[in-house]
Amino acid sequence: MRYFLFIFLWIVLGNAPQNSFAQDISKTTINNQEQELGFEVELDRLLSEISRNPSNLNTNYRYAKLAEKLGKYYETIAAYERMLIANPDLERVKLDLALTYMKVGSLDEAKRLFLEVKAKNPPPAVVTNIDKMLAVVEKGVKRHRFGANITLGYNSDTNPSASPNSGAVDVFGVTIPIDDATGSGADEQKFVYASLNHSYVMPTKKKHVWNSEASFYKSVQDNASELNTTVYTLKTGPTFNAENKALRYGVNATCSRVNLAEYEYLNTLGYEVFADYILSKNAKIRLTHTREERSFANTPTTTTYEDRDGYTNEQKISLTSLMTPNDIFNTTVAVKREHTNVDYYTNRSRSFAFNYTHLFKQGAFAHAGVSYKTTNYKDVDTFVNPNIVRVDNERTLSFGVGQNITDNLTCSLIYQNRGIQSNIQNYEYSNERVTASMNWKF
Repeated sequence: MRYFLFIFLWIVLGNAPQNSFAQDISKTTINNQEQELGFEVELDRLLSEISRNPSNLNTNYRYAKLAEKLGKYYETIAAYERMLIANPDLERVKLDLALTYMKVGSLDEAKRLFLEVKAKNPPPAVVTNIDKMLAVVEKGVKRHRFGANITLGYNSDTNPSASPNSGAVDVFGVTIPIDDATGSGADEQKFVYASLNHSYVMPTKKKHVWNSEASFYKSVQDNASELNTTVYTLKTGPTFNAENKALRYGVNATCSRVNLAEYEYLNTLGYEVFADYILSKNAKIRLTHTREERSFANTPTTTTYEDRDGYTNEQKISLTSLMTPNDIFNTTVAVKREHTNVDYYTNRSRSFAFNYTHLFKQGAFAHAGVSYKTTNYKDVDTFVNPNIVRVDNERTLSFGVGQNITDNLTCSLIYQNRGIQSNIQNYEYSNERVTASMNWKF
C-alpha cells in the first residue's frame, strides 16, 4: 500500500526522480542490515567481557537489553539471571526478567517474580502495573477455559425451503439438503443456537491447546412444520503453535446429528485439518481441508433419503485483512466434492465469497457480503429431465447492522437475498430472508 502511495505522489507531483523510491528502499534495507550487524558485533564484544567478569552488573544489563532488541530472549534471560545471582535484591531486574519470561511463554516463572516484587511493597504505581501483568499471566496460566454462546433469533423467509425441489436449509453456514417434496412459500421461523466451548492449554513449551465445542440448534417454522430442524454437533482437536510464531495448525474430529420434522434425518462423521499463517500485523490466511461421511435415514413416509449416503471433501482458503482498525475484509475461495450412492446427487462445486465489516464508535457495526457458487452434477436425474445434466449457479447478497449492547450482548438485523439459476427449470428459485437476533457470550 505504501509503495502505491509513493508512486501516486510521484505521478501527481511530477518532480520525483526516476527509481528514487527503489533507491530509498535499498538504502533503508542496507542501513538496517548494517545496524543489525553492528548490534551482533557489540553483543559478541559484551559477551567476551562477561566471560571475563560474569558478575559485572553494568555489562550484563547492556547485554540483556541489546539481546532483547535482537529478539534473543533466552540470552536476555540468562543475563538477567546472572545479575540476580550477583545481587538478589535488584527488583527492577526481576520485573524486566518477568516480562521477558512472558515473551517466551514461561508464565509460571513470570508470575513468581511479579509476586516476589509485589511482596516487597513497591510504590503504588508499580503495584498497579504488576497487577495488570498478573491479570494477563493468570489468563494465560489457566489450563482450562470455558465459554458459552447463546443466540435467539427470528427469520422471515419468502421461500423457507430455499428451493422448490431438492433444496436445502442453511444452519449457521451448514447446508442441509431437504426432501424433494418440500414446497415453497413464505413463512417465519424462530430459532435458538447454543454452544459450549472448552480449551485446555497443554503443559508444553509452546502452549499447544486442545479445543472442544458442543452445539445445539433448533428451529420451528410457523407453517412449514416439515422444515423444523434440530442439529447437534461436536468438534474436538488440538491446535499447535509452530516454532515460527506466525504459524498455527491443527486438526479436529467432527460429528453431527440432524433431525428434520422431528425424525432422524442425517448423521455425519468427519475431520478438519487447518493452518493459520499471519502474513503481517494486518493480514492472516487460513487453509482448510475437511472430509465428512454422510449417512441419511429414511422416514416412515420417505424411502429415498438413503440414496444420498456418501461423503464430501472440501478445500478452502480464506484471507482476512484489516485495511484500518475499523475496516475488516474477508475473502474465501472453496472447492467441494460430494459423492453419493446415485450419480444424479453426486456433484462438484466451486465458490467465492467476499465480506466487509465496518466498526463504528460505541460498539455499532455494519456488514455487507456477496458470494457466488457454481455446482456441476455428475449425471441426469431421469425423474426430472432425462436429457440434461444439472448445473446450478448460485449468488447470495447480504447486508446487516448490529450493536454491541454490552461486552457480552450483541443485537443484529440482517437482510439476505439468495437465488439460483439452473439449466433445469425445476431447480431455479429465489429467497429473501430478514433475520433479527440477540447473542450472548459468556
